[in-house]
Amino acid sequence: MTDLVGPYQLAQLIGRGGMGEVWLALDTRNDREVAIKLLARQALTDPELQERFRRECKLAGQIRHPHILPVWDFSVEGRPYIVMPFIEDGTDLATILNKGPIEPERAVNIVRQVASALDAAHRKGLRHRDVKPSNIMVEPDGDEEQVLLFDWGIAQPIDTSGASPVTRLDQLVGTPAYIAPERLGDKVTPDHRADVYSLAVVLFECLAGCKPFDGEDMAVLTAQVLRDPPPLPDHLPVALRDVVAKGLAKNPDDRWQSAAEMGAAARNALASPSTSPLPAPLLNLSPSHRPPSPGPASNGPRIAATGLAGMSLALLLLVLNVVDATTFWILLPLLALGGSLVALGVWGPRRPAHVRPDDPTINPGGFPPIGP
Repeated sequence: MTDLVGPYQLAQLIGRGGMGEVWLALDTRNDREVAIKLLARQALTDPELQERFRRECKLAGQIRHPHILPVWDFSVEGRPYIVMPFIEDGTDLATILNKGPIEPERAVNIVRQVASALDAAHRKGLRHRDVKPSNIMVEPDGDEEQVLLFDWGIAQPIDTSGASPVTRLDQLVGTPAYIAPERLGDKVTPDHRADVYSLAVVLFECLAGCKPFDGEDMAVLTAQVLRDPPPLPDHLPVALRDVVAKGLAKNPDDRWQSAAEMGAAARNALASPSTSPLPAPLLNLSPSHRPPSPGPASNGPRIAATGLAGMSLALLLLVLNVVDATTFWILLPLLALGGSLVALGVWGPRRPAHVRPDDPTINPGGFPPIGP
C-alpha cells in the first residue's frame, strides 16, 4: 500500500476494525496532523461495506456540533477516506471502562454530551445505529471533559418511506450488546429511539462496569428481546437507576423519547436524594423474631431459560439461512413455548423449600392451654 492517499501522507496506524483503518497522517496541503479513516483493503471487494463507508462520509459532513468529531475532508473516489482532527490526548470510553465503572457524576456528564450530539443528528433525520463506548472520545478540557461522538459508518436516515436499509438478511448492522430490541424484528420500524436505547446501555456500562447482556452474539441478541436487564448496584441513587431502566425499555414508546430527555433526567437524578431502604440487620434478632423461611422457590427462571434456548435456536436457523424470515417468525413462538412446556413438565412450577433449623414455624408450640 502506498503511504500517500490523496494529499495525505500516512504516518502510523492507530486502529483497525471490521470496516476500516484509522491512520495518523500529515495533511500536505495545510501542514497539519490529521486522523484519516480509510476502507480496509480486505473490504474493498464488498459493495455493501463500500456503500456504508461512502454514506458515512456524506452524512458526517452534514453535521456541525461541538460534541461530534468534525469532518474536514472526504473522498468517495478510488480508495474512499474521511479526514478528521487528530485528538492526541483523547481516550475512547471503551478504554476508560476497561478499568471498571466510573463515578456517577462523570458517567452522567459523558452521556449528556453524547445525548446532545445524538439530538443534533436526530433533528437532521439521521440515527447513528452504533452508539457504543469505542465510538465515544473523551478529551481533557481543563477541569472538565470534552466528549465527541464519531464513526457514522453505519448511520442511516430515519426511514419513513419503507425503503430497505443497506444490510443483508443474515448480517445485522451494529454491535449486538447495544442493539435496540425493535431492530431485531419487523413489527416496528426503528427510529431515533433505537439510539436512545444504545445510549442507555452505555450509561449502564459506565455505572456497573459491565454491559446488561454480554457473551456470544446470538445469546446477546436473544436476551435483548426476551430478558430484563440485571439491576444496577444498590449504592447508586434510585432515581438514576430508574433513568437507566426507562432507557432500556423494550417498547420504544415506554422509553425516553429523545436522547436529550434522558440526559436531562440523568442529571436531575444525581440531585435527587437516594430513597433506597436499608435492610434491617437480622443477626441481632432472636430466633423468635426472625422472619420465617421463604416458601418454595419458583422454577420460573429455569422455565424461562429453556424458552430462551428455543428462541436462540430459531435465531440460529435464521442466521444459517436454514429458514427464511417468514418461517422464523412462525418458529420463534413455537420453539419458545415448546421449550417452556417441556421444562414445566420436567421440573414443575416450584422447587422444594429450604427451611432453617431455627425457623419458629417448624415447632409453633402446640395449641394454647384450655381453661384457667
